[in-house]
Amino acid sequence: MIDLHTHSSASDGLLAPAHLVELAFRCGVRVLSVTDHDTVAGIDEAIKGAKGLPLRIIPGIEFSVDFPRGSFHLIGLYIDHTHPELTAAINRLKNIRDARGGLIIDALKEAGVDIPLHEVISEADGGSLGKPHFARVMVRHGYARSVEEVFERYLVNGRPGDVPKEKIAPAEAIRLVRAAGGLPVLAHPSSLEMPSIEAFENLLDELVPMGLMGIEAYASMNTGEDVRRYDAIARRSGLLVSGGSDFHGDHDERMGFYAENAPIPEGLIDEIDRWRGVIIHDRP
Repeated sequence: MIDLHTHSSASDGLLAPAHLVELAFRCGVRVLSVTDHDTVAGIDEAIKGAKGLPLRIIPGIEFSVDFPRGSFHLIGLYIDHTHPELTAAINRLKNIRDARGGLIIDALKEAGVDIPLHEVISEADGGSLGKPHFARVMVRHGYARSVEEVFERYLVNGRPGDVPKEKIAPAEAIRLVRAAGGLPVLAHPSSLEMPSIEAFENLLDELVPMGLMGIEAYASMNTGEDVRRYDAIARRSGLLVSGGSDFHGDHDERMGFYAENAPIPEGLIDEIDRWRGVIIHDRP
């Protein structure tokens, strides 16, 4: 079983990287990519946690990308997470987003929500501050019964705590991933909210010359028809096909599955390895 899109507490996941690895192993996952939002802070712990286990860790990242509609996320697989240019860009984004935390606190306070910033920072546990960290603290303080309710009332577009976060341009995100030796993959493409398949393919015509290498066809945000459609488009375009659960630990996700009773095809990792020109003879 494989999973090429998961999150730890280094960004907005619930589990520490080592616990994420442990759960993945118990779930039968044998190839795991930790792809935290705009950070690589959890990768070393994940690699250490996998030592002695028949579990292969693929270092990854998920960039939030500036785009005029929907939500554009770019996965970087097989990155060198110590690459100086990549880490410099990550640190720059983290500094900007940490400053954004104070703006969110002020905006929420104007809406009658008073939570301490230091508690949100503690919730992030050293990672970049994200809306889920604010949401969990707000639930603990009784402002809502669930994280989902917090988002609906306070954090989605147009709500009091919706302070835009810094994002990078598509070309820059792709360039950073490739500079770090990684494979740039368009995550859960249905989140782009493109008006038509033709519009999506036109977007690909722009992204591929920038260096895009794959599409995450097997994603929880994609319907069954989406999965088949994006798989076909990727193969027709000569792109990699990837898949992941987008596991965070707080939405009943199941590692190794992109939908209920639908495991991520294990053959994808072999195709990706062949595409990279790498044969892993001792892979468990």
